[in-house]
Amino acid sequence: MKKVKSLIAASAVTLSALFSSVLYIPECNAAGPVNIMPIGDSITFGLGEDGGYRKYLDYTLRSKDIQFDMVGPEGNNSSSFIYNGQNCQYDGNHAGYSGFTIKQQYPIPSWGENGLLERLQKKNAVKQANPDIVLLIIGTNDMTANRNLNDCENDLHTLIDYILSNLSEGSVIFMGSIPEFTAYGGNPQRVANYNSTVKKVAESYGDNVRFADVHDCLDGMADMSSDNLHPSGKGYEKMGKFWAEVIDEYLDELEGSSDPDNPEILYSDFENGLSGWQARGGVNVAVTSAEASEGNSSAEVTGRTSAWNGIAYSLNSRKCPAGTQINVKAKIKHKTGAPVRFKMTMQYDNNGEAIYDTFAEKDIPSDEWVTVSAYNYTVSDGTSPVLYFETDTDLCDFYIDEVSVMKSDGTEPPAPVTGDINGDDKLDVADLVLFQKWMLGYEDAEFSNVETADLNKNGIIDIADMCILKESLLSVF
Repeated sequence: MKKVKSLIAASAVTLSALFSSVLYIPECNAAGPVNIMPIGDSITFGLGEDGGYRKYLDYTLRSKDIQFDMVGPEGNNSSSFIYNGQNCQYDGNHAGYSGFTIKQQYPIPSWGENGLLERLQKKNAVKQANPDIVLLIIGTNDMTANRNLNDCENDLHTLIDYILSNLSEGSVIFMGSIPEFTAYGGNPQRVANYNSTVKKVAESYGDNVRFADVHDCLDGMADMSSDNLHPSGKGYEKMGKFWAEVIDEYLDELEGSSDPDNPEILYSDFENGLSGWQARGGVNVAVTSAEASEGNSSAEVTGRTSAWNGIAYSLNSRKCPAGTQINVKAKIKHKTGAPVRFKMTMQYDNNGEAIYDTFAEKDIPSDEWVTVSAYNYTVSDGTSPVLYFETDTDLCDFYIDEVSVMKSDGTEPPAPVTGDINGDDKLDVADLVLFQKWMLGYEDAEFSNVETADLNKNGIIDIADMCILKESLLSVF
């Protein structure tokens, strides 16, 4: 299911009940995307790199399966950029203006109008865009002009008051802190003082204006370009991912799925699409009806050229902060004709360095749906955890289905089902067929759950165990 905006009709209820809310609901014609409006100066515009942070925000939101529309009077609905070796489309609408201050400065500079407030008013930009979420970053040019912080504070209030007056009920403004800069007299203290002002202004309003610490997601001047004023490509990428996380958490908050008593973090059965799952590496990932563990569909991974190529999902780091214990399960199938070792791995971003943690492995026989699982796995330090499935060495195509990530209550994992030698968490004829093939010496006949094959518990796996398995199946059926 996708996160979408649900428009609730007005009725004799409180104003809070009239607010637009965001829910996990099936796709339908009555639902529309969440309107996101990036507003600001050249950093929002993306000076130094076409699209700036906005293209990375778009890409990350799509990976999270969030349905959205970037809105604003500038840009266009369809732009593209190369990312991770792929040509990616992004929605390029925005309201970012290079060189602009919070309000028009007088006397008017030689280059003319430079007030963000006045430009938005002139274009009636906010009302026409009708955003549900505003991402505002403004103030760098006020600091390069060495403006008084009290004046900046008053101007910010005027700007926020104008934007709020043109927003629909239930919309939200995220006021972002500005990045570090050293050009034109910039220095860490001046930036810190201004960002404290931004936070003060944001906190003076209600819950529909919130502070977002963009500055803190960057590594100081290390993430700024050679002009010492604008983010580098790496910096813009970090900003885009940061804003995506802010939006994801906000939508989770509205829909109530962040309830700590709700153990489900992720469930994917691929009946309604990939739902946020993406290719890892140069592979093809698509929903198929050719195979399914349950239901009618699964995800198929094809065209793998490296063992680490596979299928991946970006988990919400707020739902899975460091120290969280989770249980992860997935059903996997391949058709290579021989057993293949599959691996379940988590990737973390540790200050720009990728950290990998393989926390479950299993040898899966050919042409059998087998469950790969891990219980009481502790999420490690780092941000943006990415769960993905790969192989040890084999480059086979494979199917995946019924993936779940649940908060763990700390209990021990359940004992394997006795006789479930193919590892699909159930006792059926497939187990007996595999046992017979193993007894006959078939090379591709390997037990996924060896410990469950010794049914008489004498330490030997032989025909006596196979007979017990057969009798067990007869009693069931």
